Amino acid sequence: MNDRRYTSRELAQMWNVSESTIKRWADRGELRCSRTAGGHRRFALSDICSFQMQRGFEATGLLQTEEWEDPDIEVAVNEKKFDKVRQLVFYLSSQNQRYKVQNLLERLCMRGMGIVDLYDDILVPVSDDATNKHVKKEISLAQQKLITTNLEDALYFLFPRLIRRLQNGKLALCAAPLNCYCTPTVNAISRIVEVEGWECMNLGVNVPYEAMAEMVEKEPVNLVCVVSTQPCNGKNAAREFQRLSRTAQNFRIPVILGGKGFSEEACRQRFPHDDYFPSFRAFRKYVIRLSR
Repeated sequence: MNDRRYTSRELAQMWNVSESTIKRWADRGELRCSRTAGGHRRFALSDICSFQMQRGFEATGLLQTEEWEDPDIEVAVNEKKFDKVRQLVFYLSSQNQRYKVQNLLERLCMRGMGIVDLYDDILVPVSDDATNKHVKKEISLAQQKLITTNLEDALYFLFPRLIRRLQNGKLALCAAPLNCYCTPTVNAISRIVEVEGWECMNLGVNVPYEAMAEMVEKEPVNLVCVVSTQPCNGKNAAREFQRLSRTAQNFRIPVILGGKGFSEEACRQRFPHDDYFPSFRAFRKYVIRLSR
């Protein structure tokens, strides 16, 4: 795990203040830090973001210690020029540089981007770009898988360091149906609800609707999230979905759909649901409303 810790000098650069100011905040206990064996202060991402939220500012300064392949990437990060950022993320992922992808996502977090922003503005477009390039035979299937795997790994190791809301006692169930292997999408939904203070039962991919319904019957679920990146046009799938829908209705649990597989309205009409969300931002807004 790449548990990146920042120095007083780096925070001073990013926040455009003096190192003595950083040390004073830390010594007063306003800015949490750890100490190295030599007594030097080190700052974790979650503590940095928490302090920024409390003070109402972002890390807008240029971090001079990072050795990026593109020397202008720090400017692009600060100005949120996502085209350039996505190009670098694509390149780093294709070169198996997952830790550098993680570090770049951290910088975006310190610039005020939340997990849904990372998905909608960076990760999903890069993943889609890799898929399109494979379809056009510009990259191999192995290269596409390497890119998407490194994107998922970068989020996997970054996620525990993100700020989360206090637990609200609500439970969500997330899964993808049979013949759908969209693990990154299911994990994204799961992570978003957890950041918002929910617990999540992530059943993963290729899950029969019957198995989802059984879980709803046994567990105190407050929300069912079904996502798919493959078209769900089969009559059998729609028929099997009925049990999940009826079970959720019996317990007054909303069922929501997400992903490109449910993008066609004609398709969604065969799957009784409460709402559909084409983006992670829209989904997060819905979760926030349910959290109240």
